Amino acid sequence: MQTAVDSELKPIQATTIKPPKIVIIGAGSAIFGLGALSTMMQSQQLRGAHIALCDIDEQGLETMTRLANLMNENWGTEATISSSTNRRDLLPDADFVIVSIQVGQRETVWEMDWQIPLKHGVRQPYAENGGPGAFSHTARNLPVLLDIARDMEELCPKAWYLNLVNPLIRLTTGVHRYTNIKIIGLCHQLLWGYAMAGAVLSDRFGIEVPEHFHVHTDADNMPSFIPVARAAVKNLDIKAAGINHFSWVYDIRDKNTGEDLYPELRDKWLKHYRKDFEPLSRVVFDTYGMMPTAGDSHMCEFLPFVANPVTKPWEKFDLKLQSWEGNRRRRAARWELAHAIVDGKKDVNDLRDVWRHQMLDEGIPEMVGALHYNRQYFHQQLNIPNEGYIPNLPNDAIVEVPGLMSAYGVQGLSFPALPDGIAELCRRELAYSSLVVEACVKGDRHLALQALTFDPMVGDIDVAKAILEDLLQSFSQYLPQFA
Repeated sequence: MQTAVDSELKPIQATTIKPPKIVIIGAGSAIFGLGALSTMMQSQQLRGAHIALCDIDEQGLETMTRLANLMNENWGTEATISSSTNRRDLLPDADFVIVSIQVGQRETVWEMDWQIPLKHGVRQPYAENGGPGAFSHTARNLPVLLDIARDMEELCPKAWYLNLVNPLIRLTTGVHRYTNIKIIGLCHQLLWGYAMAGAVLSDRFGIEVPEHFHVHTDADNMPSFIPVARAAVKNLDIKAAGINHFSWVYDIRDKNTGEDLYPELRDKWLKHYRKDFEPLSRVVFDTYGMMPTAGDSHMCEFLPFVANPVTKPWEKFDLKLQSWEGNRRRRAARWELAHAIVDGKKDVNDLRDVWRHQMLDEGIPEMVGALHYNRQYFHQQLNIPNEGYIPNLPNDAIVEVPGLMSAYGVQGLSFPALPDGIAELCRRELAYSSLVVEACVKGDRHLALQALTFDPMVGDIDVAKAILEDLLQSFSQYLPQFA
């Protein structure tokens, strides 16, 4: 898990390999674009690269292009910067295509994904990666991600597709299954596992934990979350595997001594730590015997016992929805920062430390450097097709494992079988996701209905039919495949 860009490393030795061409689709987003640009433009590994920025938002793209040029001039990146609202202008000869897009205004459609099923009596705990709302989330985004991949097949067939779009399992599955493009799904959620373990073991490492600390995935919580997470990364080494947002700690050790900390973590969290700290994760840890890594906000999307309208488990476990207004405030603040820099009111060096602005470092420069220049890099969280990495999950399904990256490609780390109960929950989600992907590619309403009846949050077929029709009608402008 990366905590700083590699600008602090020793200079990279000269190479005769041509620097990579990296196309960023969705570069005009202040949420993703600012942090991604900062880490890439500071990277010694990407010096001299061609950075091609693409977004359908002309104003946002113009701002990010100006910002990239400022970084290039001030930070000595020696990059070539280009931009276009048409990705086909940029894709020829690309080596890497980084995709971070959303179809529809993110907070607006996410809130609708939650509200529409609620009208029909289904209260989802989060509505991003699981539940009926994740069906429409997939259906909106998947056609665009597939179109990008098909353009790549024509214009840059050997390029790597780095997908940062949720629902990560489903969208990565779609590109892998229906195109010939090499795709890796990227997520930073393991950082939440580090933060939870760091909080529980804080006394051992002297980690300062705020009162009432939690790891809810919420923009307003990031200032409290990030210092604990970063301190944990400095002191802990976690090996986790499973599926995205539903992975499990196989091994946790003191990074400096190598000591096995699993017994201490288990004893402290389950017997001695705050009962109100990520209570769902605590109960699942106790019940299934392995620590989940995603935190309550995301893990709850994959469990069959979180949407009961009688017992209201969202109250019992204090499951918070995403703060859509908080996200809007964060987006506005980042645009304000970007505009202040390009207008000369703030120094571009203000963006050197992405963590200070609650932006997460995805480790993209290190991945690109490894795959392009054969610089060995171990990444802790890769979503790739299962090739026996987790033996009791389906072969070729998208699983989440750590792995080694080099010019040879990506080699995942192999793990023992997951415990039967956990494996069945993962298999169920993978089967459900497979149905959703097929329905969304084909625009098949019968398959879509089958998928929703498979959703653990939907207990009635007529309710499933009503939700499906409401979602398809409400988002019809984004769902041409179902027309």
